[in-house]
Amino acid sequence: MTTPRMRVGLLGAGYILQAHAKALQALPEVEIAAVCDVSRGRAEAAAASFGIPGVFTSLAEMLKSGIDAVHVLVPPQLHIDVTRQILEAGVHAFVEKPMGLDAAACASLADLAAAKGVKLGVNHNFLFLSSYERLRTQVKDGTIGRLDHVALRWLYPLGLIQFGPYNNWMLRAEANLFYELGPHLVAFLLDLVGPLDELQAHASLPIDLPGAQRVFRHWSLTGQKGGTGVSLELSVQPGQADRSVRVRGYAASAELDFDRDLLLVQEARTNSALFDGLGQGRRSSASLRAQAWGNFQRQFISTLKKGPQANVFLDSIARSVAAFYAGVRTGQLDERLDGRFGAAVIRTCEHIAASAGVTLTPRTQPAASAAPAKPATVLVIGGTGFIGKRLVRALLAKGHGVRVLSRSKASALYELEGLPVEVAEGALDDVAAVGRALQGIEVVYHLAKAVGQRWQDYVDNDQKPTRVLAEAALAAKVKRFIYTGTIDSYDSASPSTVISGSTALDPAIASRNLYARSKAACEALLLEMHRSKGLPLVIFRPAVVIGEGCPPAHWGVGMFHSDTRVQYWGDGQNKLPLVLVDDVADALVLGLDKPGIEGQSFLLTDAPLLSAREYVDAVSTLTQTKLRATPTPIWRFFLLDVAKELVKNAIRHPNRKTPSHHDWACRQLAARFDNSHSRQVLGWQPVGTREGLIERGIAASVRHYLR
Repeated sequence: MTTPRMRVGLLGAGYILQAHAKALQALPEVEIAAVCDVSRGRAEAAAASFGIPGVFTSLAEMLKSGIDAVHVLVPPQLHIDVTRQILEAGVHAFVEKPMGLDAAACASLADLAAAKGVKLGVNHNFLFLSSYERLRTQVKDGTIGRLDHVALRWLYPLGLIQFGPYNNWMLRAEANLFYELGPHLVAFLLDLVGPLDELQAHASLPIDLPGAQRVFRHWSLTGQKGGTGVSLELSVQPGQADRSVRVRGYAASAELDFDRDLLLVQEARTNSALFDGLGQGRRSSASLRAQAWGNFQRQFISTLKKGPQANVFLDSIARSVAAFYAGVRTGQLDERLDGRFGAAVIRTCEHIAASAGVTLTPRTQPAASAAPAKPATVLVIGGTGFIGKRLVRALLAKGHGVRVLSRSKASALYELEGLPVEVAEGALDDVAAVGRALQGIEVVYHLAKAVGQRWQDYVDNDQKPTRVLAEAALAAKVKRFIYTGTIDSYDSASPSTVISGSTALDPAIASRNLYARSKAACEALLLEMHRSKGLPLVIFRPAVVIGEGCPPAHWGVGMFHSDTRVQYWGDGQNKLPLVLVDDVADALVLGLDKPGIEGQSFLLTDAPLLSAREYVDAVSTLTQTKLRATPTPIWRFFLLDVAKELVKNAIRHPNRKTPSHHDWACRQLAARFDNSHSRQVLGWQPVGTREGLIERGIAASVRHYLR
């Protein structure tokens, strides 16, 4: 008799859902029967991606649909309440870490699960990496020997601090960041040595963020468990990643790199100082080589099969999920998954936060921006982005009343905190929301852009919303509709080409990247509406925009593999079309009421002042770090792309595409860009000096990034 498959529901359709869904799809004994999210759109998108039949916006309704287990994937502050609701319904629960924000409440959930006869698991996924399983075995069986010291490190940059969005639970209370990241390290700690007898913790390097939020970027701990010393270091500052566990035992020492799923064990095998280093070096290199190849082969095969082990993070979640359902089948959960272990992790986090003097009390979220000084006559779409925020400030400085349309009003209020701006909430493809946002508006700025992996993503999220906005603007009889395209839509591959605002977009645009193609498609549909319906359209095409708030590792300069390693697009010697973000904002403001410019396009770039090599040299000087930069011929990028796409096409990957040498060549921006039309017609004056471009464009970017 065949055992029926367990019906699983997913609560929360955020980014982590994909990892859980892929892990579940690999298990023959379960089926994903439902997904639930407060946003029906997000739930429906997840259902479409993974073939999930049930879509709900209410947990209670999903629980009534015959679900056997629920994965709790909502923000941490909701974990305890929703998990209690799941357990009360007699349904198994698998909760993303952190289990909750109150250890006593977490322990009560474990009691409730036991009383209801269901399983409560908590996903401390890195505990299930194959490399950690080996380390754990060697600690438990005495191979490492009695532990003298355990060192835990999570030194990993968090871009959220530099660039937002700032309406994020992790930033809302001083201790939240540790409750989000710290459980990874604390879970290792408790599994290896158990609860500490004593600890001292310190939180340092605070930074104040929008919304009166304060985050401590360095956390350190020293502690003791019997004769074992413990140290813990957590940093979210930019820098080389180091996520590791190091143990020193009586017989050996070991280092686990859980970022790469590699384990290195060292032990003395000779009393000869002459041969010990040689032997250890050979054994270490052989071990790491074998593990690295094994990991690569497993991940490569999983990628080909669209499996859940395509990278270390996905692999760890797949193993954790598989262990949970194995425990449900046998009636005995692995102790690392058990709810009581999860509660112990939170209890230790509480002790650490208390020792560091850091509170879980959330800051009050911004309720509204400052009262507008005058009624809004200008609507900005994309007003919380890099250029958009500068534009809003520049418009206000000129005395204009401004309204910003944002998908999330709460997020926009963080980004625009203290500014006398109206914030309207709504999606750009929501006709009713756009219509409301346009009431009383004379000028529209459309700065929004889409991201996606497939052409249809851009059709749905860029081109269709642009048409909705333009048609609504016509109906509202706005006086001007200003759209920002991109210089990426030009054919800029040849140094003999001169590009100005009047230059036609790339005739071979169909062979270009999706972003460049979609921006060109939006321009085309808007120009057609200008010609046929009188849309008062003006187009601006910003070049490589730099300044405070953008990462120094700018992909307009080269392919950055990290903050300090870059491949130039070509030899890196041609001058780049750089422009300051403040100068772009100034040009956009000038376009608001300049008479007679409807139907025209304006190129926004400064004089050709810096090459990619000079940009990288400036960043190296300002960061006091030598950036490793490599000239790379375009054919090499192209051939690597061909190899990747051959694999994707062989497995019929949904995001496969046709490689384009022309598109890669255009990344060099080898053409000469002429801004004279923009300067003459608009009266625009970009900074115009090498020193100004470096100070306000590169130095300001570095200072903000490393602040």
